[in-house]
Amino acid sequence: MTQTASAWQGPCTTYQAHPADPAPETSWDLDVGDLQSWLEARRVCDEECPLVSACLRQRQESYPTGNPRSVIWAGAAYSETGRLLDTRGLRRLHAVQSNRHRRGKPSTRLEVEQVA
Repeated sequence: MTQTASAWQGPCTTYQAHPADPAPETSWDLDVGDLQSWLEARRVCDEECPLVSACLRQRQESYPTGNPRSVIWAGAAYSETGRLLDTRGLRRLHAVQSNRHRRGKPSTRLEVEQVA
């Protein structure tokens, strides 16, 4: 990677600059987007981002005794209850959300946690 950290223009920095952007792949929010965008977000963090160490420190400072919720942060995905999700967990979350949307039901934590 030849870019400097100050010049980094990854999806997360683009979203921070334009939070109203409706594109789900730039939000890194597990309440929107889809499995493909979540996996891509994790890949970008892990393989391309020169700021991942600083991002991890910020996450640890912001959540010293717990985890963020429904977000991908510093390459890690967290469920609606703050549980760390691996690729399998993200696949399950996507299946639950897809099924929920087809049925027209609102999100419920219990449903996600039972499946995850």
